[in-house]
Amino acid sequence: MTAAVRPVRLWLQAAVAGLTLVLAAVVWAPPAWLALEQEQLFDRLLATLPVPADPGLRVVDIGAVDEAGAPWTRASTARLVQKLAEARPAIIGFDILFSGDCEAGATEVLAGAVQASPVVLGFLVSSISTLPPYPNPASELSAPDMWQAAGAEAACPALLRASVAAASMSLLGDSDARIRRVPALVQVAGRAYPTLALRLVQLARPDLAPPPLDRFGQVRFLPSPPAVWGQRTVAAADLLSGTADLAAMRGGIVLVGSSLPSRGGLRATQASPVHPSVQIHADLVQGLLAARLPLRPAQAALWEAGFVGLAGGTVLVLLRLLTAVPMLGVMLGVAGLWSALCLALLLRGAVLIDPAIPAIAALFVALLALIGQAAASARAEAALRARMAQVLPAAVVARIAATPGLLRLKGESRVITALFTDIEGFSLTTHQMPPEALVALLDRYFTLITAIALRHGAMIDKIVGDGLLALFNAPLDQPGHVDAALACAAEMLAATERLRLEPDLGGPLGRTRIGIECGPAILGDVGSGLRIDYTAHGDAINLASRLQGVNKTLGTAICVGPGAAALAHSPLRPLGTVEVRSFGPLQLYTLP
Repeated sequence: MTAAVRPVRLWLQAAVAGLTLVLAAVVWAPPAWLALEQEQLFDRLLATLPVPADPGLRVVDIGAVDEAGAPWTRASTARLVQKLAEARPAIIGFDILFSGDCEAGATEVLAGAVQASPVVLGFLVSSISTLPPYPNPASELSAPDMWQAAGAEAACPALLRASVAAASMSLLGDSDARIRRVPALVQVAGRAYPTLALRLVQLARPDLAPPPLDRFGQVRFLPSPPAVWGQRTVAAADLLSGTADLAAMRGGIVLVGSSLPSRGGLRATQASPVHPSVQIHADLVQGLLAARLPLRPAQAALWEAGFVGLAGGTVLVLLRLLTAVPMLGVMLGVAGLWSALCLALLLRGAVLIDPAIPAIAALFVALLALIGQAAASARAEAALRARMAQVLPAAVVARIAATPGLLRLKGESRVITALFTDIEGFSLTTHQMPPEALVALLDRYFTLITAIALRHGAMIDKIVGDGLLALFNAPLDQPGHVDAALACAAEMLAATERLRLEPDLGGPLGRTRIGIECGPAILGDVGSGLRIDYTAHGDAINLASRLQGVNKTLGTAICVGPGAAALAHSPLRPLGTVEVRSFGPLQLYTLP
């Protein structure tokens, strides 16, 4: 290791270690924006998992009218409960808050129907409590930081007394307003109450083990797409009219709610921006029954930060053992292995470990190492990089890169084929079109013909005004360069003729005239200081320029000089002997 490189290596090792610590800390405790990105990534991953289905779950959707077409009332709900009772479900849960009008006769009728059926009523957390002190129905579950509220807004006392239990309907969105988790436990006035879905499952299936909760007493659910809603949902009016099948509800769980926007139960989830809350509770019920709820382990952030630290340590070791490309390959493999492991855990058990952010952090560390390794040799490459930035043709750049000692291309003599193009009547076009339209037209034109020239192996030497100079067999050898130039000219002419006929061209475009000649030329760098141009000089280039103008006299579009004709294998049609300014009489040709 040279004395110039050693300080760079020491700086690089310190930078890798420092970046590793910073990224590990960010992954351990991500800022709000990164945490939201992580949640949205989990949303996309969970969308690939199948939604667990249970034939014993049904959702009853209350619409705006009853079976007779009259507005839905509390009396309609009483008839609905009585109809549901005929099916003998295991439990009925209401995602509806029956508060207000507690003295009305319809409330007493509904209370009688509720008392005759196994009904769980929902409440919403509030600052003022109307919830009577129900016994704690969730004593087997606990969470240190569960959602605490001073009180709750509950159903009418008569309805609560008639129900078998009260449960929370409250849903809490993330910073982007999406519902991803449901508070499984809510503490109201010192008592813990389960969420509606959990309470229904506890009563219908007491044999099931309670779900694992996070420290906030929440469970994550797998949101179902709207197509699933229709499969498990029946309209309340159809039940009352007798057109719906009650047999499917026997012994199962029935959730009653409404998808009407006017009832305020629409929330945003990954599956839909208007996810009815009753369907959210249904999704959670299905996950609880199937024992398949997405789980983010409490140690997940620690594992993710630990991986970043391990990846940083691996980079420090690889810096001493491998060069840039092998090291990058190893780190890509390490990152890919982490992502594959996380995805496997997701598919097997819906376990949420971030497959992307820790892997990206590891690759950032590797990228810093690669940049540092490049910096170790940057002084030696600086002159070459500066030279390459000044040379535009790709073949020239490749030649200099292949021979770093050649920092200036000396002049060389070689036989080249020059192809000149020009647009007929372009001066008149410039007076007929506004500048913006003219520039747009030229952009389309040159995009077309330069692509054709490059496809035939030419080097684009110059674009001046409406003309283009392309060189074949320069700066590298190109067998059959004359025939390549002829084929290029034929394709250019055909393509530009089609372009002229396009209705949305934007303005008049004259015919393209092309001159081609072959002969010896001097190629090399011309210029000094900050501007260097790699170009060619020779009679063949000057004659090609003259020949594109001769087309105007001869009425042709492609004019080929005698030098190119002598080396061409493609068929040519003689044009006779023509006087060419500065070159005298010459035998000229064109394509047949």
